[in-house]
Amino acid sequence: MKQNPFSFYDFLGYMLPGAVLLYIITFVFGVDDIVAKLSLEDASSSTANQLLSFIPAVIFSYLLGHVLAIGSSALIEAFTNYSNGYPSEFLFGVKPKAYLSSDTISGQFGRVVLWLLILPISVFKLVLKDILKIKMFNQAKALPQPLREATHNKCTAVLSQHIDVDTSNMKLEKGIDGDYLRLLYHFIFENSERHSAKLQNYVALYGLTRNVSFAFIVLFWWSVYSYFFTSQFSVGKIHIVSFATLAYVFYIGFVKFYRRYSLEAVMAASVFSKKDG
Repeated sequence: MKQNPFSFYDFLGYMLPGAVLLYIITFVFGVDDIVAKLSLEDASSSTANQLLSFIPAVIFSYLLGHVLAIGSSALIEAFTNYSNGYPSEFLFGVKPKAYLSSDTISGQFGRVVLWLLILPISVFKLVLKDILKIKMFNQAKALPQPLREATHNKCTAVLSQHIDVDTSNMKLEKGIDGDYLRLLYHFIFENSERHSAKLQNYVALYGLTRNVSFAFIVLFWWSVYSYFFTSQFSVGKIHIVSFATLAYVFYIGFVKFYRRYSLEAVMAASVFSKKDG
């Protein structure tokens, strides 16, 4: 598979989330100094120069998207894996461990801190998914029972026969370890043209939703601080509620596409044959 230097993920996963955060900071919080400094002040009135004046803002959005990606991976993806388990596990019906089940006190403390850092997501999840059990908010769904054994057997066969992985200890009750799912992903990406495009799309979409969700977490805490401790920004309760809600909505989207990416890799491995390549 050949890829362009600037990929679909670069646009959806980095540039777009960075642009969303930059736009809201500028036009909702009124911090227009950022855009002013990123603009080329001496640009002439010609159309070409006006277009070129946006280049610094575009580059800054892209770099800001990378920062969001680091934060969202460390916080939102970690929270998802702690609370739901890895997609390669819950797809096969593996029940997640309790959120605070860590081997060390420091690990438990870290999970409490994580829960508080992404408070809008953790509270909405607790109420809507865990307590009220509303199905539409449960995107961490298992495969239907008849499919689990068939797909698991096929995946372990691909790992054993084509990647030389010892699969003797892999049991359906444990699902597929996340590291082995990465092997399946790269194997399918390199050997099945038909599935590689869909895998790329799902990776880009879960990167987009995860990073935008984290952007709204940042905006939520900014709005909370502004509302209670400073009058510099015109922030009200509507901003706090809106950012909290949007953070959870995009989190649900992330879990959905995180699952679909894993499901696509599993299904592609299940139907793989040598002629696919």
